[in-house]
Amino acid sequence: MTACDALSMRTHCLAATLLLCAACMSIPTAREAGISYATEPSAWPTEASCLNPAVKDGIAKEVLIGSRREVVIAGGADEISDAAWETYTPSLGNQKNSDRHVLFTTSCFTRSPGVPADCVGDACSDIVDLDGYTWIGLSKIDAADCVPSASACEGTSPKEGGLLFIVTEKCHELVFEGHVFYLNGPDGEKAIMHATADGVPTTDVVLPEGWTLTEETLAEPLTVHPFGGGDQCFYNIIRDSKIQSYHQIGYAGAMYP
Repeated sequence: MTACDALSMRTHCLAATLLLCAACMSIPTAREAGISYATEPSAWPTEASCLNPAVKDGIAKEVLIGSRREVVIAGGADEISDAAWETYTPSLGNQKNSDRHVLFTTSCFTRSPGVPADCVGDACSDIVDLDGYTWIGLSKIDAADCVPSASACEGTSPKEGGLLFIVTEKCHELVFEGHVFYLNGPDGEKAIMHATADGVPTTDVVLPEGWTLTEETLAEPLTVHPFGGGDQCFYNIIRDSKIQSYHQIGYAGAMYP
């Protein structure tokens, strides 16, 4: 649960689903939430207009709104200034997202969660008022599933041998180049690592039985789009026990879960 533009793996950005505040600790599973989506890529606009701005000094100003389980980024008529952001503390139940080192090259958010796909211009942004400032909705956390079982996670953190799948709504394109890390499951699942806590990816992770983590070199850029088919924008963001994060790009079946 991120808004980054042309950032290298050494740069910090904010990961939308990696900081889950206390208000979000009771996230339902996908089945409990009634969330189900087709595991086919969704349509993507030919000429996408990106909501995420260029990120100054590698830091995007993002807040996780606990009651909505939604990540917002500074924007709109009353956008928080860089100076105010340095000392800003979000109101109760909300918090700043943590800095993350990203592994993708570029990214593009095209519309806020819940906004129709045929939106144009400003209509693509869901403007949120919070603490006297305006923000743009970027992603929404719908559910969280622990693999291989609920006991493999503690709260919103996977233990060694566990993986946490966070079902997220976000209309977000990612482009990867060069060295990448693939997480592979026993039933055809596949995910690509997009962020780490310290900028040093590692394959030395205890994974569930049948899962592997490998490093590969791309022959050409890889562009990743949301899933769900049609106008839907779903991603499973996966976390391992070393707080490395992945976007799922291959599934075990035609529907998730």
